[in-house]
Amino acid sequence: MRIVAYAALAVALAWMQGESQTVNRPDALREKTMFATNRCFSKGGLGIVNTSLYISVKSARNELLFGEKETWSGLEASKPEVVVFFEGKVWVPSSLPKGFDLSKAVVVSFEGKKIRFFDFQTVSGGYYERISD
Repeated sequence: MRIVAYAALAVALAWMQGESQTVNRPDALREKTMFATNRCFSKGGLGIVNTSLYISVKSARNELLFGEKETWSGLEASKPEVVVFFEGKVWVPSSLPKGFDLSKAVVVSFEGKKIRFFDFQTVSGGYYERISD
């Protein structure tokens, strides 16, 4: 009887050890750094953020395309810049509108050779590498 109890205890401990290892597995760590490591690939010089927002990765300036045919152009491509896409417009962080809701926004960070983005509505993001002609 005592042997059965020890065997059951050993199985339970082994099972608990396996559970704690799955929490600390490399996949869980990878999910935490996905924003930094999720490289996306552009098509035709455009990086897709969502169905209504695109990043121009070939432009000499920091540039976004949205809506039917609207564009936003910022600083030179070599200069870092952060913008927020909210309610169909591009905003600089210092002048966000009243009623701003981050959960409905996209943040785009132009960082020289990389352009990072995070869409809070879909909770997804990544980066595009800038393409030089």
